[in-house]
Amino acid sequence: MSHDSNGHELLAHRLEQIPGELAGMIVRGLPQLRPGTLAAEQFIVTGTGSSEAHARYFSHLINLYTDRTATYIPLSGFLNTSRELMRRRTLVVFSQGLSPNAQIALRTYAEFAHTILFTSTSPVAARAAGKPERADLISDVVEAGGDIVYFPLADEYTTLIRFVGPMCGYLVCQQFVSQLSQCSFAPPRPGQILPLLDHPVPTELEAAVLNSPELFRNGFNMVCAAPISEFAQNLAYKFMEGLFWQCPQVWDFLQFAHGPFQQANAQPRPIVVLQGELPSENELVQRSAAMAKGAKLPFYVVKVNAHSLHSIFAFESIFNHLIIRAMLKFGVDQVNWPGKGRDDGLYGFCTDTTPKA
Repeated sequence: MSHDSNGHELLAHRLEQIPGELAGMIVRGLPQLRPGTLAAEQFIVTGTGSSEAHARYFSHLINLYTDRTATYIPLSGFLNTSRELMRRRTLVVFSQGLSPNAQIALRTYAEFAHTILFTSTSPVAARAAGKPERADLISDVVEAGGDIVYFPLADEYTTLIRFVGPMCGYLVCQQFVSQLSQCSFAPPRPGQILPLLDHPVPTELEAAVLNSPELFRNGFNMVCAAPISEFAQNLAYKFMEGLFWQCPQVWDFLQFAHGPFQQANAQPRPIVVLQGELPSENELVQRSAAMAKGAKLPFYVVKVNAHSLHSIFAFESIFNHLIIRAMLKFGVDQVNWPGKGRDDGLYGFCTDTTPKA
């Protein structure tokens, strides 16, 4: 694809891969998990970028659908971990490409009772890519008794935004948690997941984004109900990473009335509501729409008729297609993105005080 200078054809191809990758994951299931993984009861979970959403989704599934507990901690928290507390807990790291910052958390594995890494990067692939330190770290975790849980896509590089890995990451969370004893949901089936990818982009929202980008470019409010509000980060990041627009703010419906709505009156910006099938959401949407109308704020609803356990797949698909259409219209360069090569001060953060196993 040498002529694909902006990466648009590559991204379109990746969108086409998603149904097949998800179907393949469901058919294959997960390999046998190690006894230490199945016995883990307290999890410390981390991830950044699209992996933050996976980490938060994993924590949600653990806390609400099992009798175990999970706590999300940002990556910087592993620069100063409490050693005594960690010895009784299981470390869970999400990182599709095992980025340098994710390695900061993973290098603390010896401080934990057990370690689980969710990634697309294998030792063989890391060595082939000229990254032996990543290969060695993964191998060290395995030799210490940790579990590596792989999900597609191993080589989702070239562009800044990723489409396949984020979607597959949610699925591998469901597959993993469903293997734990007393989990209240069964392993996902194709009929529960794949039809959700067919949800169309709402016509009014697509027309507004494509024809009036100035309304959205400086940010907008994304409003939804729990639990989606707990792991919708990647839906907002798509506008930041895909179009380089100001990242939308994600708010719970009831939180929206405590400051964000007032700010939107002072500096008008659109409201995009994510609506699922929870009974309470109809009234919440109606009340939000009335507030938006009274303040003359643009208001759009993205409705998905699916349980909150699965609806994230539909929302991901809807915004993937919206973003790629906007990329095409506005000629966004996803190969030579703004700031490329100038982010190593934090993206490649490394310090002598970083704990090493």
